[in-house]
Amino acid sequence: MTAPPSDTRDQLSAGVLTEAEITAVRATTPGCTDDLVHLNHCGSSLPDQRVLDAQVGHLQLEATIGGYEAANAMADADEQVGESIAAMIGAEAAEIARFGSAAQAWNAAFWSIPMEHGQRIIVNDHEYGANAIAFIHAAKTRGIEIDRVPSDEHGQVCVDVLAQRLERADDVALVSLTHIPTNGGLVNPAAAVGRLTRAAGVPYLVDACQSVGQRVVDVDEIGCDFLSATGRKFLRGPRGTGFLYARTSILDRVTPSQPDHHAADWSSTNDYTFADGAQRFQYWEYSHAGWLGLGAAVDVAHEIGFDRIEATVAERAAQLRSMLTDIGMTVYDEGLEQSGIVTTATPTISSADLQAALATDGVNASVTFIGSSRYDVERRDLPPLLRLSVHCTTTVDELERSVAVLRAAIAS
Repeated sequence: MTAPPSDTRDQLSAGVLTEAEITAVRATTPGCTDDLVHLNHCGSSLPDQRVLDAQVGHLQLEATIGGYEAANAMADADEQVGESIAAMIGAEAAEIARFGSAAQAWNAAFWSIPMEHGQRIIVNDHEYGANAIAFIHAAKTRGIEIDRVPSDEHGQVCVDVLAQRLERADDVALVSLTHIPTNGGLVNPAAAVGRLTRAAGVPYLVDACQSVGQRVVDVDEIGCDFLSATGRKFLRGPRGTGFLYARTSILDRVTPSQPDHHAADWSSTNDYTFADGAQRFQYWEYSHAGWLGLGAAVDVAHEIGFDRIEATVAERAAQLRSMLTDIGMTVYDEGLEQSGIVTTATPTISSADLQAALATDGVNASVTFIGSSRYDVERRDLPPLLRLSVHCTTTVDELERSVAVLRAAIAS
């Protein structure tokens, strides 16, 4: 367990939302009440009222005039969603494809990449379970080798070892990285990895499911070719929404695995032509209400400021880690940079029982399981962990209330 450097915390504190600003954000978030403390933002966050209004409003429009007609009426707003997402991550709108989840987006990118028998895909200890299943499936069906780079002394991907693995890049099909893992608290050095993949000319896929929304994410700074994300987590958007960033320069090197007649034009009886840009990865049918809700969530986050969200989340997470340590719990978070996901446990009571105690007092939390992060669990011999995640809506009072419940549960 390594705490973030104090100078990093000092730099972030300059942008932390004030109590008045947090109160204002909470006032437009229906789930922020005295009865509920939501510490499960890494699972599914609490949306702003404007997100609900966008969804419900479109569903009402569909019910009133018809689904196709509602889509036509909201075509400009629908297009604006892609532009807002692109602005959020420093991309072009044509590089954004809509999906129903981060997993769908990630898989669309992963299975588009040419993989030949004997080639390697380079991964890390912190890959998410869904991604690892894809690696194993590719090994079984395409004969690729899973080349796992170890973590360094801070728990993050070892950049030096990765550089060594890329010295023979001709047989590397892909480098995959989970930016912020589902547990363990760390923020992987994605930009350092990107510098290596660009130099080696190897495709680079980033799972940003847990980072988009709680941190400033810039695809040019990271240097990735693909980046996948969800709406339901730190973006505070709807479930059933996600997106894929596909860098324009990678498109000629990859082939979408399951295109439809939206992703490609049926240009002659026996042929088709892929659509321009990232549209070639997406499908014609999708939840228009969900997509508009996601756009509203992104716009709300733009309004607050991603730099200020990041600063506030970092401060709250650091405060929570300190509070947990003070009551004798072990914090299992790693990394030189740490996220808003805090994982903890104690040998005296199971994490499931701690979660139940919190729920009884109106505190939402979750418990990790091995299928989400087997590489990391086996590497560190981790028990099931209580996973607590904060956001810019989280108050110090909520942290104190939650930790008081944990203290009582441990003492009982």
